[in-house]
Amino acid sequence: AVALIVNGFVKDVLQQLPMEFAVEAQKLISVSLEGSVG
Repeated sequence: AVALIVNGFVKDVLQQLPMEFAVEAQKLISVSLEGSVG
């Protein structure tokens, strides 16, 4: 649930960034969220 909330917020922010950076940032965020949840 937290991941979905963060993803929704992050997507709004990432839409204002270059695409390559957005993709990398999303990977980093998903990895860090997996670590905190698991």
